[in-house]
Amino acid sequence: MASNKKVYLDIGIDDEAVGRVVCTLFSDKAPKTTEQFLHLCKGDISIGDRQLTYKGNHFHRVIKNFMVQAGDVLFGSDTSDENLGRGGCSIYTSEEELQNMEGEVKNYGCFEDENLGEFDKPFYLAMANQGEKDTNSSQFFIVTATSPHLNSKHSIFGEVDMGKYVIRTIESVPVDEDGVPKSAVVIQDCGEWTEGMEVPLYNACNDTVGGDIYEELPGDDTHFNTEDLNEAYKVSQVIKESGTLLFKKKDFQNAYFKYIKSLKYINEFIPDIDFDKDLFEKFTMLKTKVYLNLTLVLYNLKRYKDSITYADFLLEMDDVPKLDIAKAHYRKGNCHLIMKRPEEALSEYKECKKLNPDDVVVEKKILEVENKIAEQLEKTKKSISKFFT
Repeated sequence: MASNKKVYLDIGIDDEAVGRVVCTLFSDKAPKTTEQFLHLCKGDISIGDRQLTYKGNHFHRVIKNFMVQAGDVLFGSDTSDENLGRGGCSIYTSEEELQNMEGEVKNYGCFEDENLGEFDKPFYLAMANQGEKDTNSSQFFIVTATSPHLNSKHSIFGEVDMGKYVIRTIESVPVDEDGVPKSAVVIQDCGEWTEGMEVPLYNACNDTVGGDIYEELPGDDTHFNTEDLNEAYKVSQVIKESGTLLFKKKDFQNAYFKYIKSLKYINEFIPDIDFDKDLFEKFTMLKTKVYLNLTLVLYNLKRYKDSITYADFLLEMDDVPKLDIAKAHYRKGNCHLIMKRPEEALSEYKECKKLNPDDVVVEKKILEVENKIAEQLEKTKKSISKFFT
């Protein structure tokens, strides 16, 4: 038996690319549904003069902690169309049927249900219907949580294989009272996905360098036992080290994404100090290192205010080693200096010097900034004196 085929959906929000979703189709369980979904992704079928394709289609319904829905191939390419979300057309329709577009709900070429299974996990791909048997057309949805109330009511024909964070991004867009996204969430491109093709991601980093094979969000990962906090700690370390490898390559943006991801895992799994003191201290120390790395990578990204913010996060923590506190002050000083705030920079450098008195680098920085302040003061005096001559 041939292996199940895969498709890709490239998602953009308000013309900004978010990333690629790759889905495995359950061709063996839902052959008719998957055949049509594949063709709609490829856009290789037309009925009369109408091309049937998901390309350019909008996600027109989003419900947090439930599902994201798209696939209205009749009206789904225009968010201003009053019929948005009311249409659908399968590849099994006839030209004659499509010519008679009447009624409030315009679904054509409806076909039979397949694989009416259980929604016992997130990221299943399923057909939307009209609430009645065998009313599938082209609209589909992806569940973002277990949804037992849908069991045996919708054809399940695939699942998200890669790009789960893209789906989470769609799920998080602001919506109106009807669940219609306030931003344009569009399938910018789609088609059949084959091994070796890329899976681009633009608001996170899915590079597996250093062994980071884990999902962006801890709750979506299935690579390790999330009940084992020791294992979760090791995973958090792996992700952080992946970021460091990227930082060494001067890939600062993706290093930043990795450190943020590591922080998500740390915050998710760090135990209460009363539950496991040793593990709490390990996680806390790792968090300290991640905060420091974020201050550095954000400095390199010229996001100086954000760098200061993460330095402050570290300084608000308890029981941080002296040298790490000194580094935080030093990096804050560097940010203030480049933002032309010499007095603030000097204050931070002096705090660093108190904690690390043998640091000759910070000593030079203090001297440099003091000279700058003195020079500026002298210029100001000369400028003022002109008014009294």
